[in-house]
Amino acid sequence: MTLLPPEHPLTRHCRRVLASAGTAPPPAAFLAARLPGSRPVFRFSSPDGTPLLVGKFFAAVPPETARDRALTAEWQHYREACRGGAPGGRLPRVWEPAPELKLGLLLEYVPGPTLDDFLACARDSAAAAAALQDRLARLAHLLAWFHTRPAPQDAVSLVPAFQYLEKLGGQLRDSGLLEPAGLHRLAAVPAAWGRITGTSPDRQVLLHGDATPTNFLFPDGGAVAVDLERLRLGDRLFDVGWVAGELRHAFAWRFRDPGGAAPLITAFLSAYREAVAADAALGERLARLTPLYLALALLRIARNGYLAWEYRRFLVEEGLMLLSSPRS
Repeated sequence: MTLLPPEHPLTRHCRRVLASAGTAPPPAAFLAARLPGSRPVFRFSSPDGTPLLVGKFFAAVPPETARDRALTAEWQHYREACRGGAPGGRLPRVWEPAPELKLGLLLEYVPGPTLDDFLACARDSAAAAAALQDRLARLAHLLAWFHTRPAPQDAVSLVPAFQYLEKLGGQLRDSGLLEPAGLHRLAAVPAAWGRITGTSPDRQVLLHGDATPTNFLFPDGGAVAVDLERLRLGDRLFDVGWVAGELRHAFAWRFRDPGGAAPLITAFLSAYREAVAADAALGERLARLTPLYLALALLRIARNGYLAWEYRRFLVEEGLMLLSSPRS
């Protein structure tokens, strides 16, 4: 942790943005602590240790690498998500970047545990299980907020899902996790699942785009989304199915019980249908296609090298099993 004195350029910038927020007077100096991750991300706290801001930094200015350009895009995505109305506590407040300081994104600090924290202790007690279910209901309403933002009324297609499946297949093949027989099974997926599209229409919505457990925070009584780098228009199932896949993975990995997530997935989908006031057609589409996107999520997770090899192979087999049984 580093003390930034009053005359430091970052101190002056942080003081200005906090003063513009109209809350408590900003401190004269800040403590800066780097957070875990590959990108330079720092938490700025008052000298007494109270967290106030989070900043993400460019590696170089002007931003030239793909990662630095993605940071610029993330700032724009925060602005886009707020278009058409205030976020109402669903997103952290965001301020203009300061490229001259290599600061690409500056957000208010949001207190509270992540969904991953609740998953980690889901089996500690009945109270912990109830707390997880409550947070999943909050998450369902948060995603519903994204999905009901103003957006063009363009029809969805399964083509992006099939394209992503092809990409995953190549990555898993190259890592040695997918053999020719598995690739052959993946090649059959578009024909098997494609016929569902005509009977299950929907429109594109604004997606969070990276609905993983560490990207959702739960301050008292609320739910807040962070890391909007992949915000985009698309099929709502990229968000909904990702949550379902992350739940299945969490129970398989932490508790060796992949089936243990099933009641939570069912409850989450029910809460989501209620939050978006889904009609019968949308409800049927969610029921039919969630397994497809859940499988994509499992195959995506299987790429992570920090997981044990045999567990990664298990995730691949789970994904292939789900993909082999489309609901007609």
